[in-house]
Amino acid sequence: MAKVIKFLFWSSMAVTSLGILTTLIIFLYLKPDLPEISLVNQSQLQIPLKIYTNDGVLIGEFGEKKRRPISFDEIPNNLKNAFLAAEDNGFFKHQGISYTGIIRSFVRCIGPNGCFGGGGTITMQVVRGYVLTRDQTVIRKLKEIFLAYQLESSANKTEIFELYVNSIFLGNRSYGIESAADTYFGKTSKELTLAESALIASLAQLPSRVNPIRAPERTKSRRNWILGRMLKLKYISHEDYLVAVSEPVNISKNIKSYDLDSRHLAELIRQEVINRYGLRAYSEGWKVYSTIDSKLQSKAIESISERLSEYDKRHGWRSKNNYLEIFSIEDLDALSNLNYSPLTEGLEESFDFLDIKDTLIIRVRNTFDSNIFMHSHQRGIVIDVNEDNFKYLNEDLKIVILEWNDEIYKWARRYISINSRGSAPQNFYDLIKPGDFIYLKATQDSIFLDQIPLAEAALISINPITGSISSYVGGSSFNDGLFDRVRLSFPQTGSSFKPFVYASAFANNYNPSSLINDAPIIFNDENLESFWRPENYTGKFYGPTRLREGLVQSLNIVSIKLLRELGISKANNYISKFGFERDRLPNDLSLALGSGNFSPAEVARSYGVIANNGYLVDLHYVSKILDRNGNQVFLHKNLDENKATDITSNMTAFPWLNTTELEAKKPYSLLKEVSNSERVVDERVTHIVKDILREHTRRGSTGRKTSILKRSDIAGKTGTTNDAKSTWFSGFHDDLVTTVWVGTDDFTSLGDNEYGSSIALPIWVDYMSLALENLPESEVKIPSGISYVRVNKSTGEIANSGDINTYFELFLNENIPN
Repeated sequence: MAKVIKFLFWSSMAVTSLGILTTLIIFLYLKPDLPEISLVNQSQLQIPLKIYTNDGVLIGEFGEKKRRPISFDEIPNNLKNAFLAAEDNGFFKHQGISYTGIIRSFVRCIGPNGCFGGGGTITMQVVRGYVLTRDQTVIRKLKEIFLAYQLESSANKTEIFELYVNSIFLGNRSYGIESAADTYFGKTSKELTLAESALIASLAQLPSRVNPIRAPERTKSRRNWILGRMLKLKYISHEDYLVAVSEPVNISKNIKSYDLDSRHLAELIRQEVINRYGLRAYSEGWKVYSTIDSKLQSKAIESISERLSEYDKRHGWRSKNNYLEIFSIEDLDALSNLNYSPLTEGLEESFDFLDIKDTLIIRVRNTFDSNIFMHSHQRGIVIDVNEDNFKYLNEDLKIVILEWNDEIYKWARRYISINSRGSAPQNFYDLIKPGDFIYLKATQDSIFLDQIPLAEAALISINPITGSISSYVGGSSFNDGLFDRVRLSFPQTGSSFKPFVYASAFANNYNPSSLINDAPIIFNDENLESFWRPENYTGKFYGPTRLREGLVQSLNIVSIKLLRELGISKANNYISKFGFERDRLPNDLSLALGSGNFSPAEVARSYGVIANNGYLVDLHYVSKILDRNGNQVFLHKNLDENKATDITSNMTAFPWLNTTELEAKKPYSLLKEVSNSERVVDERVTHIVKDILREHTRRGSTGRKTSILKRSDIAGKTGTTNDAKSTWFSGFHDDLVTTVWVGTDDFTSLGDNEYGSSIALPIWVDYMSLALENLPESEVKIPSGISYVRVNKSTGEIANSGDINTYFELFLNENIPN
């Protein structure tokens, strides 16, 4: 017996010695290729470029990795326990490796499929994620083991766990639990429910296959397994478990969403920051603060959405995209009887995304994915239509029944053309059919069919004194594209351009009282292709008309004759002072009607000259940039005063761009820089134009709409091009200029009876109802060198003492006879 014990003792010692020797040999063999474990502790997390409004609301996040690191103490217990239950419940007890896991892993490694999965403690996953490749080999597994031991000796458990949850990839560009919580639920990690915490933990192993966006059913199954593990490990009570497993998977419908939609400006900022500083900005946690005011931006989006919808309804109900082919007759029969079996057939096989099967649920999800998502609307696919109700499949794959309502759908007359509609619908048969993809609008009391407007809009709001941009909407929320209509669309400006023609006249010896005969005329302009017989939009002619009245009523004939008298070249030379490029101004009489093509940004800047008493300022959209430690990278100042910290010193964005420090500190100008410190237009001229435009906002259809604002210190001008291809309203307070454009991207007609006053102006009024709340009533200050004089209405000249039919009008002093 003693010999047996002695044999076993020496045998075990030999095996142990051999194991130690083998381990030492392997360690020495691998050591030259092992990364320094200090890389784990010193490695800075890649944090994406984040873009905010001026008041700190997130509007964009760019970079390969979306990451929002948090400390161990900030991690909720349910989230900690969910990861421990899913990945490594012995984490706080072992020394970095799991022996049983290693044995399983090595068995897999020598199998036909290689080292796939298993044997990975949280410590090993941290090592793997930070300093090793993803190669599935025995060598890599051995490296993991050695480095896991080394990490455990150099960092405590809480530090390792913190590294883990902040670095792990959880799908959809989200790295770390805080980013995943925001991506999938629009919450912080502290706000997550138990079920949501388990769902995030379920993504740790294979986020491409267990993915709540693409495979909610598979994700729910994995989530419930983790909840079961948490119950077994006594992390949660049985009651908590029952509540959590019954909770539906309610993920965000649009994982690209931010706190506020400013995607067009955010994209512009992204492009310019990367152009200046290079790709480093994607990963170093920089924060860019734009000039946008979040409340005004939100109001701009809301105003555009509501008013475009109103316009769209005036033109009828359009036929919908139909996807009847994705259903069989049997599918529709079953679903119309609230039998969901067609959606569950082949479910288990369908959600292996390495081998996707063509099942109904896949076809349905692809249909939803191919149609635009909007936070303001619900979406559905029509299943069955009856006279008084219809059934549709919603985004949660539930059948909903909607009842007919005569009052709600009286607007939905069939669209025939932009100027023609059919009769009012009598029931749902007149509107939809099975397979139609529909949008629905919900209120507190009901839900009803709606449709997505085809027209587009742009809005830009600026401070005319500083040039900072307060609101920037490059397209409606009904379109998820990035085409920026504020800066990159160049529609004709229509009558909104007329104030600049009149300004050039007032600077060249004309007065607001000067008369132009508003009568029919045919022009033979050598710059036009044929004879031209212009008309006023009313179709009427008003005879001798004062220039003030011509601009207030936007009379085409008066504007054209005025330009002809003034001279096109002289007018263009003066109009270019407002910031319009001289070579882009038309050289024919159509200039008077706004035939020039300019972006909403250019128009807003030019109206800013009127609001700012003759000063032209450049528009800028970034106020400051901070690095991850709060150091200043950029601060908007005049170029010679910009004292941004030395983080950008001696730095180039790309070698071939040779971006210098000076260039990196230049203001983020929206348009080509044109401003200078000198006044570009006589302030007396801008005062006269401003006074007339204030009158324009108080009269006619414009006045009826602006009266709701109850302000006398606002001014502006409508604009409508031929066939209403574009409609405009540019209006201003002394401290805020807002330009609104509404049209279509292919410049088709918006309808015969649509004008700037019927489409663009209502958006402007809605927006300004909020914007004006914080703007004090402007005091009218008459600049020196201009006077009110008594004028004869019949002649437009300064009245004689005996004249009866007179009124007071503004004159430049040099135009008043001595």
